[in-house]
Amino acid sequence: MTLAPTRAAVPQAHALRRRIRAARPRRPLLTTLFERALYLGVLGGMTFEAVRDRTGPVEPDGTPVIRLTAAVAALLCLVLLAKALLAFGPLHVSAPARTWLLSTPVDRGRLLARNLAAVIATAAGASAALGLAFSLVSGLAVPLPPWLALWAAIGVIEACACVLLQAGRASIRRTLDVLTCTLVGAAIAIPFLHPADVLAPLEQIDATTYAAALLLTAVPLLLAARRALDSMTRGTLSSGVELATAAQVSALSLDFTFLWSIALERRARAMVRVRPAPIRGNRFTALVRADIARVLRMRGGLFVWAALIPVPYTAHVAGMTVLLPAFHLVVAFLAVDRLAGGLRIVSRAPALRRALGDSDRLLTLAHLVVPAAGATVWCAATAFVPGISVAATALSAVGAVLVTYRTATRPPVDYGGALIDLGLFGPVPLTLITQLLRGPALLAVLALGQVALART
Repeated sequence: MTLAPTRAAVPQAHALRRRIRAARPRRPLLTTLFERALYLGVLGGMTFEAVRDRTGPVEPDGTPVIRLTAAVAALLCLVLLAKALLAFGPLHVSAPARTWLLSTPVDRGRLLARNLAAVIATAAGASAALGLAFSLVSGLAVPLPPWLALWAAIGVIEACACVLLQAGRASIRRTLDVLTCTLVGAAIAIPFLHPADVLAPLEQIDATTYAAALLLTAVPLLLAARRALDSMTRGTLSSGVELATAAQVSALSLDFTFLWSIALERRARAMVRVRPAPIRGNRFTALVRADIARVLRMRGGLFVWAALIPVPYTAHVAGMTVLLPAFHLVVAFLAVDRLAGGLRIVSRAPALRRALGDSDRLLTLAHLVVPAAGATVWCAATAFVPGISVAATALSAVGAVLVTYRTATRPPVDYGGALIDLGLFGPVPLTLITQLLRGPALLAVLALGQVALART
């Protein structure tokens, strides 16, 4: 008597999800959605009012500059969205799914369908929000529903293309870097060229037709991305896991040093190799030269520092008058902070300070030379902007260095102390809020001083 061979039943994706969800504590979905929608509505209303109300009269040729700059900035944000999607995967799954579920004969397409839907929804929402911001800033008189549908379709196409690139293990990092540099250069040149209003025809186009065309274009890409899920492997799904995990941990702990460390490590690995260079001089001089070499090798920070130089002039063209000195201070801090990577590394690594030797004061002063020089050069380059006095320029230079120092030398976060419930993120330790305000609080005080100085 022979027994017929039996075939083991292949587990279905929905059955696996049901088993995973059964062990989780569940919260009413409507309550969570209502709370998030309430907070987003309040913040969105405040943002809308801030964008709609102008802080001063716009120059006669300022509207075309604002519109074209907003258009280039929107395209730049789309490129940055693609870079962010590719950095995070865009598809990634949890460690148990990578270890067990993807090692079984389960239908991977159905297993990853929800992840694909989440990525597409996120990209579509981000792109639609970008289109809304573009229409508000530029003041385009376009019908809002088809306009948002058009931008949402762009986000869907971008997300599907990133999924296909992930499945094929293709890399377009250099292409995106070239596009980023080109768009930043175009945005820098626009305020100085004072172009004509080339975006006026956008108000006469049929946004519904273009939105429908883009949605029809997104359908085959969506089907191709869905078919590509079957070929996903553990290697392709693990490309952005460490960055996604660091982002989740940083958001939950309100401490983004984890994300910054992982991003710095990935950027260093992308450089492949560097040429060794001898560093001569005494200890202080050697530390300064090493910090300069770090800035020159990681040119992204230097590029952002240079790209922020024309931003105050753009704000002047846009009509910002009273708040222009305070805006100049904030942008100066953002520019100088890009040059303070060495100060952050030394301040947050006690072992590195012990290995370098000497006192902490000497190490801090040595790594403050590059940010201080960057603040001086940046403020001197932006001193030509009308509405910014010499005193405001000097205060921006000193204030940017002080805020950068306060932010970079922030001690490790302490989660002890009394809890306070702000409603948005749940109970938060009160001491944690004071630690997170180290740096931003000083920036706010100095910005108020800039406004008071401008009024006198």
